[in-house]
Amino acid sequence: MGITRSDINNDLGFGTKITASGERLINKDGSFNVLRRGRRSLALYQWLVEMPWWRFLLTVVVFFIIINGLFAILFALLGNGAFHGVEDGDDWHRLTHAFFLSTQTFTTVGYGAISPKTPAASLLAAVDALVGLLSFSLVTGLLFARFSRPKAQIIFSDQAIIAPYKDMTSLQFRMANLRNNRIINMEATVTMSWLERDGRDSRRKFIPLPLERERVVLLPLNWTIVHPIDEESPLWRKTPQEVADMEVEIIILIAGYDETFAQQVHANTSYTYMELAWDVKFAPMFYNDGSRVVLELDKISETIKP
Repeated sequence: MGITRSDINNDLGFGTKITASGERLINKDGSFNVLRRGRRSLALYQWLVEMPWWRFLLTVVVFFIIINGLFAILFALLGNGAFHGVEDGDDWHRLTHAFFLSTQTFTTVGYGAISPKTPAASLLAAVDALVGLLSFSLVTGLLFARFSRPKAQIIFSDQAIIAPYKDMTSLQFRMANLRNNRIINMEATVTMSWLERDGRDSRRKFIPLPLERERVVLLPLNWTIVHPIDEESPLWRKTPQEVADMEVEIIILIAGYDETFAQQVHANTSYTYMELAWDVKFAPMFYNDGSRVVLELDKISETIKP
């Protein structure tokens, strides 16, 4: 069974050989459902910028404790009499004072209660201060990169629906901007992927789905994206069981210009055949309270019977 030029043009980069049953291509959060193994590239900056905030802050705290712990051990190894303000004592006594001396030197606070007494202690304190300045410069740069990184706060409905539309049915899903800023010239690209079986052979196919509206200039409210299911649609007259047998996945890419970042931003997600609801419609998300329109974002996934 050959691969046509149309298959190549519609391929999203996953190829036609990903045919394992129940395997989705795009996770709900928009990430690729791909586990990379073998040769890896150490991109420390990218890793620190892209990791979740809780993990980044935890990494900074752990690094702070470890680096000051190492300097504390070096300070303690200098022995009694290496510092002013520290009475002679056992190893644990020296280590605890050395740790707090390191944190004060590392952060350039320098309370003055403890200070180097010998040349070796002064040299080590100078190195500690230099490492601290460099470390805080790097962390400051990473914080700025994380805060200034353009990222669309787009939310999608939990499921897509097969709903009545004019004289036919349609595939629909909803999206909205979580932030109260302007994203202009929003464009949607929707692709349907499914498994086509021919005896023992199977391959994955992709086809872009025409939309009722592929672009909106502004996004003040929610946007219900609609694919009319007509004779040209691959979903034409398909039953829920047939869609399940095809292992359909609807892949979405949203792109627009974010005026806050003055850059193009994008968001993507997908819906598998198990995340399709049939014979329902979306409930209204907004109403007029007399002076302005109220958009209820918590209702983005709410459906009702037609």
